[in-house]
Amino acid sequence: MTENAHSEHVKLTATMSPLQKNRTLNDHFRKTTKGGIVSISWGIHMLGRAEVDSIMKKLGGVEGDRSCGAGSEHDNGEISVSNRNIYWEINCYNKEFDDMSVDSTNPDQTTRFMTLFLDSEL
Repeated sequence: MTENAHSEHVKLTATMSPLQKNRTLNDHFRKTTKGGIVSISWGIHMLGRAEVDSIMKKLGGVEGDRSCGAGSEHDNGEISVSNRNIYWEINCYNKEFDDMSVDSTNPDQTTRFMTLFLDSEL
């Protein structure tokens, strides 16, 4: 089990593939926002706090789970909230934020960064 402030309660085992580790870490972050940074677009910001809270709740729930592609690292998807399509994506950066993480399966070397935006902002 990985024991650090960014990934507490995330169980990673030596038998897991890198894809499985990333999927587990991405799901944990998407559901809890622990271990990373969440950035929302201007369009989502303008919807107001209550709607942002609703988006985050759905993203962390069953709808967020269903939005992930089968066989993927669960690093992007689309959910529907209040008849709006919300896209989300998780990228893995090194701790200095000057490049991508060299080992996204290692929470000590990685900060996850999730971006949420409206379909109209694509």
